[in-house]
Amino acid sequence: MSTTTTRRTTVEALKHDREGCVAYIIIDEGSREALVIDPRLDQVDALQARLRATGARLRWVADTHTHADHLSGARKLAAREGAELLAHARAKLKAPARRVQGGDAVPLGGLEVRVLDAPGHTPDSLALLVDGHLFTGDALFVGGAGRTDFMGGSADDLFDTFRRFEALPDDTVVHPGHDYVGTPESTIGDERRKNPLLSEHDRAKLVARLDVKGAPPANMAEILRFNLAEEADSPTISPRDLDALRRAGGGPFLLDVRSPLEFEAERLDGARNVPLGELAGRLDEVPEGDEVVVVCRTGVRATLASQTLLRQGRQARVLEGGVVGWRKAGLPLREGRRHLGVDRQVQLIVGLGVLTGTLLGAFVNPWFLVLAGFFGAGLTFAGLTGTCGLAVVLMKAPWNRAPAGEGGGAVCAVGGAGGSTCAVGGAKDDAAPSTCAVGGAR
Repeated sequence: MSTTTTRRTTVEALKHDREGCVAYIIIDEGSREALVIDPRLDQVDALQARLRATGARLRWVADTHTHADHLSGARKLAAREGAELLAHARAKLKAPARRVQGGDAVPLGGLEVRVLDAPGHTPDSLALLVDGHLFTGDALFVGGAGRTDFMGGSADDLFDTFRRFEALPDDTVVHPGHDYVGTPESTIGDERRKNPLLSEHDRAKLVARLDVKGAPPANMAEILRFNLAEEADSPTISPRDLDALRRAGGGPFLLDVRSPLEFEAERLDGARNVPLGELAGRLDEVPEGDEVVVVCRTGVRATLASQTLLRQGRQARVLEGGVVGWRKAGLPLREGRRHLGVDRQVQLIVGLGVLTGTLLGAFVNPWFLVLAGFFGAGLTFAGLTGTCGLAVVLMKAPWNRAPAGEGGGAVCAVGGAGGSTCAVGGAKDDAAPSTCAVGGAR
């Protein structure tokens, strides 16, 4: 959680570690009224905890657009806190919300939240301007912009959105909906000078630059149905309640929809593993007539799986907080062989490289010391810059890829700042491009 405080406003950013999504809490210092922007479903508890810690009262919750890459927590957070949803007038959201569009404003204590139309990534995209802070959603990123190849996306509309952003003062702070490059915020002035997409003033050239098709986010259709409230929210069960049911005798059928590697590392005793991507073709493995509790890491994939089961007439509930929540409740997990994290993989490779180079240099040929120096220089560079090229490469390995529905890289990005590992065509080195990002600067 990062915090920016001015005389009248506090802005807190909560970044999702796996996917780079950023949710924001904006607090009016005078009244302690708060606005939350773009909360993920798996961030709701953390956002509530932060609101409690700051003594803020939630007034509004807004999604900057209908997200296609992750489940929105806006409805859940608003319902829990007694807040009101904000949604663009063009949004197809089925839930009650206050509809707004460019030129509108809503009060936040003594502040005014101005609405700007920001189509391009999606038709219902909006940006919010509060006390010199611009929350751009997926319309504008640091050094890049949102994709325009989703349904309803338009590079032509994004060109007009950029011109609206450019009309704002240079010192307007830009808070993007994703941080793919390790730079959480910028300014309009900096983006005007450094962002090759925002600075492109030839409409035809920008449209051509953004006219690239990318891979769709995993489970996009199911995510959209959830985010548009087209289906009733899945019922849930707390870890404590599930544990009590099981202790009372039997309990429901436990369906774990994580990957086999995650399941092998740790699981609830007695759970059956059917990965989310395989569920539709393996429904016969889920008993009919029995109540099912669906389990994943945090509840995201389980929510998608439960919707699939409910559409088939099955009884299904989601374990709140997933395996993470079960562990936090102090309940037992069956543990197996764990997969090494990327940081430890980096340590092992660098350590072996230095050791091998040193031994070969001492006993075979001094030139092998160059190998040890290479790994040492790389580690030094990572420490100085916070950027580890080896980690970036390892993250693309099949065993390290984020599970569908709880990660997946720069699925919304076009371009990116120089050196961005998430951009294809945006970074100077395209040797190992992300399969999720397209287009970009040259």
